[in-house]
Amino acid sequence: MTRLTPEQVKNIPIDLQNYEQELIKKTEHSLLGIAKHTLNIRNDITSVLSKKTAAIIPITAGKGTILGFTDAILAILTHIGLDTYITKKKDVGGFAEAISKQADVLFAADDNHFIAVNLRTRYVSENSACTGKAYIAALDLAAKGIKSKTVFIIGYGPVGQAATIELLDRCANVVLYDIDKVKIGYAKRKFKDRVHIVHSIKEGLRYANLIVDATPVPDIISEDMIKEDTFVVAPGIPLGLTSKALKKLTSKNLIHDSLELGVATMALDATF
Repeated sequence: MTRLTPEQVKNIPIDLQNYEQELIKKTEHSLLGIAKHTLNIRNDITSVLSKKTAAIIPITAGKGTILGFTDAILAILTHIGLDTYITKKKDVGGFAEAISKQADVLFAADDNHFIAVNLRTRYVSENSACTGKAYIAALDLAAKGIKSKTVFIIGYGPVGQAATIELLDRCANVVLYDIDKVKIGYAKRKFKDRVHIVHSIKEGLRYANLIVDATPVPDIISEDMIKEDTFVVAPGIPLGLTSKALKKLTSKNLIHDSLELGVATMALDATF
């Protein structure tokens, strides 16, 4: 996973309500609703979630904890209805605390992994996979269905890989680009003619107005690449649009966040 900065997470707790309203405008679904759509959960799960306890464990390994990260996770999980707390102890002590307090699900992240673990079933949910799936589910809702539509994925890292599989599962036509030829070779071998490989972002944008920016690279989508009907979902951090492209696109045609969609989907994935 991309290591976030304190600046990217500090406002999540105070902005959640506004973020939720923006999601509803774009997709007609709440954060919880998109997570349910991602995992094909059709039942009302509000009462079930309220009875589940989630523990967030601060991890100091590697470059250490990110200021505000656990608070952001706490806000998101509480927002969707889980009974959530941050463990007082860190690292192994935090795991012991969560288990001793009989938490149902625990959340922990280091520089390379962000997971949710169901302590009853031992099921592990991983953030990159859930984020890739969640953004495709959000695109599906925003576009009023993506079946038989063409979607261009920029970036074939862990999030892009999950997004590709989700698009194919939803019967979309997939166009794919990555600067890494090894990753592209892997995609060709895995999907064969189910995915159309292109050699540049400009080439890919000729095929589709529905875009998935799954790269950690800024300013790769310029103003001249954006059309009036372009819609971008961007799980990549930082956002790949230049400032002029972002202005031309307008916020109504963009879904982008630092944690919210991925974390909400992880929570349901691990819980259910």
